[in-house]
Amino acid sequence: MNAAVPVLEARELRVAYGGHVALDIPHLAIAPGELVGVVGANGAGKSTLVNALLGWSRGAPAVSGSVRLDGEEIGALPPHRRVARGLALVPEGGAVFMRLSVAENLAAARPLSGTRGRPHDAAAIHALFPRLAERQHHAASALSGGERQMLAVARALRLGPRALLLDEPSIGLAPRLVADVLRTVRGLVGPDLSVLLVEQNVRAAIAVVDRLVLLERGRILAQGPVAAMRDDPRILEAYLGEAAA
Repeated sequence: MNAAVPVLEARELRVAYGGHVALDIPHLAIAPGELVGVVGANGAGKSTLVNALLGWSRGAPAVSGSVRLDGEEIGALPPHRRVARGLALVPEGGAVFMRLSVAENLAAARPLSGTRGRPHDAAAIHALFPRLAERQHHAASALSGGERQMLAVARALRLGPRALLLDEPSIGLAPRLVADVLRTVRGLVGPDLSVLLVEQNVRAAIAVVDRLVLLERGRILAQGPVAAMRDDPRILEAYLGEAAA
């Protein structure tokens, strides 16, 4: 794969509900081996963005624009075919079968033929998340919030994605667990996997991402390398509680 080709790219991506434009993104790209964080206030359009990239929505919005995975247009494909091409989403709150055990949840997420990513087998999952190995015979309903989030990510990795979309993985987790989950996400990123992380905890996101995108009312207000965005007055004052110098 040509390193110049983004793993995931959106152009003129627009989502509208009736006359209300919920998302209007001229261009967003994720490079191979990159972890990009998307931050913004509640209602900024963060979840709308990741759902539009996957082609999924709870409602029936009008969606237009281009979505490319490894340079190939996937914007006209339904969600299950985008997943088969190598795009996976862990939605807010995770996506696990509560009545099934950890082992059954992982077995149900079968690697897809034809994906360009690297499917994770049970051994790889247990190496990443030792706690899931310890809890493999427990029902998902008996897991803690952090364990359930680990299981949701593990299920997505079983599919062998090229690009992984994570929507608010820190919701409901204790601060210590937030740091653990995001460090694990950081460790996943490499030549075979790029990650778009939607995160409400801006301070935690800044500690792990390569690049930060600030959304406001469905539009990109600012974006850039995390070293530069960390000092952006809009980030400092609104999300880190610090006054700009």
